[in-house]
Amino acid sequence: GEPSWCDPLGTSIMADVEIQRNDSDPLVDGYDLMEGIEADWLEEEEMSALQVIRQQPRSAVVALFAALGGFLFGLDIGYIGPVYEMQSFIDDISHGEPLGAATKGFITGVFSIGCIVTSLPMVSSLFMDKLGRKWTIMSGAWVYACGAAVQCLASDVNHLYVGRLMSGFGIGMLSTTVPVYQTEVAPKETRGALGTLYQMGITLGILSASLVDMWFTDVASGWRWAGSPRVGVALFLAIGMLCLPESPRHLARKGNNERTMQTLQWLRRGAREDYIEVEFDCVIEEVEAEMRMGEPEWGEFFSGFMLRVLMVGMAAQFLQQLCGMNAFMYYGPALFGMAGIDGTTFQVIQCSVNFLMTFPAVAFVDRAGRTFLLKWTGIVMSTFILILGTVGMVFIKIPEDCPLPKDTDCAHTAGLPYGQVDPMVSAVIVGSGLMFVAGFALGWGPVVWVFCAEIFPMKYRSKGVGVTTTANWVGNYIVAQITTLLMQNTKFGTFIFYGFFCILCVVFAMWVPETANIPMEEVQILFEQKFGMPPRRTRSASTFRDRLLSSRPSSARASMRGFGSAPDFAALQEAYGSGQDGSNRTPKKAGMKVVQSTPDFAQNRQGTAQSKLRFKET
Repeated sequence: GEPSWCDPLGTSIMADVEIQRNDSDPLVDGYDLMEGIEADWLEEEEMSALQVIRQQPRSAVVALFAALGGFLFGLDIGYIGPVYEMQSFIDDISHGEPLGAATKGFITGVFSIGCIVTSLPMVSSLFMDKLGRKWTIMSGAWVYACGAAVQCLASDVNHLYVGRLMSGFGIGMLSTTVPVYQTEVAPKETRGALGTLYQMGITLGILSASLVDMWFTDVASGWRWAGSPRVGVALFLAIGMLCLPESPRHLARKGNNERTMQTLQWLRRGAREDYIEVEFDCVIEEVEAEMRMGEPEWGEFFSGFMLRVLMVGMAAQFLQQLCGMNAFMYYGPALFGMAGIDGTTFQVIQCSVNFLMTFPAVAFVDRAGRTFLLKWTGIVMSTFILILGTVGMVFIKIPEDCPLPKDTDCAHTAGLPYGQVDPMVSAVIVGSGLMFVAGFALGWGPVVWVFCAEIFPMKYRSKGVGVTTTANWVGNYIVAQITTLLMQNTKFGTFIFYGFFCILCVVFAMWVPETANIPMEEVQILFEQKFGMPPRRTRSASTFRDRLLSSRPSSARASMRGFGSAPDFAALQEAYGSGQDGSNRTPKKAGMKVVQSTPDFAQNRQGTAQSKLRFKET
């Protein structure tokens, strides 16, 4: 089978090492380990993401703190909807007159406009590449804090527009930068788990904002108090980032190799030294190879290989929005009001499920893989949203003149008065809706952010994430606009419409390659193979696994040179010794011993005799 990625963290490994010798040249000078050995590492005991986090906690702490950027995003999503109904908001902003639908729509929409502007690649890449990931996050947090403060102090709608636009600018910067920062500081074994913390921050923010709004509903100037925590959280993020390191990959791209190594050693404290050195080598070679290819150019970015990868990322972000989750978030009370369910109660339950089901995503995204979660959660989402739509269309009657989504009291089950729905029908609809939300929170919510942050080569990562995040915001805006029209014209057919895109989610997940547990510098190789394209550049050591193998003690490699009929197995065992200390990879401490030697002299077409050596790493 295909070789699995080498486990660099000192666990027990079985390795089949195949050593090839050309009969026509029985004594080959300079026979190197990398040229003479093919190793298929069969991992007996893999370290879970949790074990790696325990071993290297600093990366997890950094990623968790950066997730406050997602928390701010969630606070804003969950805050604005209930505020419209607060009497204190109506008194202060519109002076006692209810706000019109168009005004509410623009208050919500101007935030999305701000997000789109700063997530555009020509803006986001300028900040990320010039300032760096760390300082872009700090800048986004400061801008958001200023916007939130303007909103809290607003005395009319125009002031509110300005504050919402400024907050949108801040969230646009954070939504493009935080996922990239998290994936670039994370070890490859936990990149998915730490990347999903961004989505967990969003879901926790939505839930927190819903609860805060409930507490301040009847308080004087309650809408101002409900919005004030956003200022404090944003300032905490901006100041706290001063204590965290810059992304090592950004430092490498700026040519600061010394700080790159220092940052990796700080982030990977607890890992083996050779693991850190190999990761450093991979990062530096990635930068050097891209520098040889020239500076980033928009023409190259929107053509050939990069265009194909870009389309994959944009498709993932569009599908994340068009599957219908934000229709539940924005119009959940109205949608489920059609089934005779109290909308406010459902909203709190929905937000709670959305938050809690993100925890399994953190636990399984690296172990199960990205495509596994995307595929099976897509199936769950498709199944239950179609059940919800079908049951609603068959069993719930909604008159044509019913003013959805403003009024849902006219919905009813056949034979019952307006506003009354059969309890069994309501239970099926609620259960299906919550199962859909759970599926999204486990897969398509968090995994897409991780996937899009890791599929682009370093040279174009900031631009690629900027474009895909812009696609997400455009999809968000489309859903916000069309859901009302769908509800007015198709009623429960709204769910059937979004169910079609859930099916496309499954198809997409079955097509894309798996990127879990693969160094970021190697992910583009998967897409080159997927697209059937030749490699865009040549590596001296093509994989992280190859580099780790080549970092074995030099005395072991020397024993491979100049052998005739068979390698010097005794020299190998002597070089690797029988020590138990996996933290210091020196000869005699590598813990490698020969447990089986089986010569196999089957001739192949090149007249190559093969000998197989069985190792066990203790």
